[in-house]
Amino acid sequence: MNEGVDRREFLRRALAAGAVVAVPAWATGVASTGDRRVKELARSLAGPVIARGARGYAQARLLFNPRFDAVKPLVVAYPQSAADVAKAIRWARKYGVRVAARCGGHSYGGYSTTPGLVLDVTRLSRVRVNGDGTASVGAGSALVDVYDRLARGGVTIPAGSCPTVGVAGLALGGGVGFASRKLGLTCDNVLGLTIVTASGDVLTCSESENPDLFWACRGGGGGNFGVVTDFTFRATPVSSVSTFSIEWPWANARDVLAAWQGFAPVAPDELFSVLNLRAAAGVAPRVSSGGQFFGSEAQLRSLLAPLTAVGAPISVKTSMRTYMQAVFLWAGCGSSVAGCHLAGRSPGGTIERVTYKGKSDYAVQPLSAEGIDAIVRAIEARQGVSAAGSGGLLLDSYGGAIARVPKEATAFVHRDALFSFQYLATWATGAPASVAAANLAWIRGFYAAMRPYVSGFAYQNYIDPELAGWQRAYYGSNFGRLVEVKRRYDPDGLFRFAQGIPLRA
Repeated sequence: MNEGVDRREFLRRALAAGAVVAVPAWATGVASTGDRRVKELARSLAGPVIARGARGYAQARLLFNPRFDAVKPLVVAYPQSAADVAKAIRWARKYGVRVAARCGGHSYGGYSTTPGLVLDVTRLSRVRVNGDGTASVGAGSALVDVYDRLARGGVTIPAGSCPTVGVAGLALGGGVGFASRKLGLTCDNVLGLTIVTASGDVLTCSESENPDLFWACRGGGGGNFGVVTDFTFRATPVSSVSTFSIEWPWANARDVLAAWQGFAPVAPDELFSVLNLRAAAGVAPRVSSGGQFFGSEAQLRSLLAPLTAVGAPISVKTSMRTYMQAVFLWAGCGSSVAGCHLAGRSPGGTIERVTYKGKSDYAVQPLSAEGIDAIVRAIEARQGVSAAGSGGLLLDSYGGAIARVPKEATAFVHRDALFSFQYLATWATGAPASVAAANLAWIRGFYAAMRPYVSGFAYQNYIDPELAGWQRAYYGSNFGRLVEVKRRYDPDGLFRFAQGIPLRA
């Protein structure tokens, strides 16, 4: 089995991720419109402004997930600087136009688009390794480019595995990946940032400068407090890592689940692992695990004994790799940076847009036997759904450095989680409505069946428009403080969407 296949299918093809690093060739002109407001915006910005009816608009308006293709922004602007962002925000306030910031365009709820103004920050993509152990990263950078440019300097930051994820959305909501148990979340490694607020002010934020806004921007979700234009990250030296993949017969699924949940959250910090269970119509369900270790292959094999001893594994593979080779492995898009971009948006890009629905949960205590059984039965039920597509569950290990940060230290509150759940259903773009309905019914049923066995919390970067009580689920005890920050920096609610931080608790 290819080590990257399982993770690729549910983290590259189904996970919300995706960013365009440079403005595509079709987005190089100015607006073609009779709307005087849009003409005014186009005249004021250095970057391109693409209006309805203009050349390139059909592409410029799209998000990663075709489920949101019906949304047609008034205008998509590509600012080239914080000053451009500020001008666009003041324009939106002047004319009462809704604003949505877009980096990767992969919001699970489609919240990175709007019928108003989309501010696409992908031109703000410079990445630089500094001489003081930090890295400067433009907010519009795609993860594969961040990893690549940092690796050339022998360093990295902990971030996600999907190559086209925009770094801004990831960091603002938390940011979990294969280095997180050792190095913390992406937001834990943010040392400073620049943000343009609803007033059009350009602010720098750190522990010592605008510390309340800095706190909120580390886990408070994207799109709530302003438009971030750049970050300063703590950069960690890295050269090579060891990776593993294990697959078992489906008959071992219950035992594998029990063993993994007792192993992964308490493993050495250097080891991060995932568990992947999935099925499709007429296809036998599969259970596999993969992960990354900051250490030797021999050490990794020894650590994996609690997993490899379960049942009768079909395959056990380990390998020592350079850090960038591991990035490509988890990305599942070959071995070139060019190939790890969206097809049609960047030269050589191979990643296609994907239609999907996701939901999330957290476990703060081990699953009971009944909870494990509910998972197995739900995956088996997806095999019996006649509609095309596939469904699955990804469990990501927490603990380690993630858990050592106090809940109140950043806006990201899920510090005591053992692992996260990501429920996913995918189907072909353009499939009949009946196919979408069947996949949605399955994922909603799976999610409902797990209510007795999970914490009631959810990951804000897997934002779910169907989630009731999202305020507590995403932000827990930090929600009240987030509301206070919102009132201070966006008192008129310019940045608003269905699950955005409100002005009142």
